[in-house]
Amino acid sequence: MQLQEKQIVRRDRMLAAARTCFMEKGLKGTSLDDIIALTGGSRRNVYHLFGDKEGLFEAVLVQLMGEILEKADVLPDAEMEPRQWLEEFGRRFLRGMLSPVVIGAFRQLIAISADRPDLGRRAYRSGPAVLHGKLAAYIERQVARGTLEVADPLTAARVLTEMIKGDFQLRLLMTGQREFSDEDIAAHVEKAVTLFLNGTRPRRA
Repeated sequence: MQLQEKQIVRRDRMLAAARTCFMEKGLKGTSLDDIIALTGGSRRNVYHLFGDKEGLFEAVLVQLMGEILEKADVLPDAEMEPRQWLEEFGRRFLRGMLSPVVIGAFRQLIAISADRPDLGRRAYRSGPAVLHGKLAAYIERQVARGTLEVADPLTAARVLTEMIKGDFQLRLLMTGQREFSDEDIAAHVEKAVTLFLNGTRPRRA
């Protein structure tokens, strides 16, 4: 659907308002009237741009996933040693995953996934699956250069992102802890990357 400039502005305002409402009240606790009260317009505008409230929630999730990808999107430098690249990638990725708005989105997504697994699947495809693909492509390039030895780059990418994430996100979700220092994040990422490289460095004959 090709949007005019006025519609783009309205869509962005609705996304911002919906993001605020969903984070504060959750999907079930938020009504379209709550969002419209912040942005003006009408239900007709929402239906035209997003389909329904669930479509608007999905659009917010896709936006959040895009922000995570943007923070983690470290363009590989041909001259950069893999450890440096992976550690920079890891720090950006982990900071993005631990941001308050992302933690809030995960809480909401977990709460509704039992009733709406389709939303969870679409959020996964637009976020983690894209990130895994980007990392797998980098690993494939390193395999071609002979700096890494990996039989299945996509599985390796999934394993590495989980190693980087560790239990940091769970601790924010479950224990009431609010943040981690840059030093904590850097130290953890360094250890995760070291473990990964220990298992993927080419074996010398």
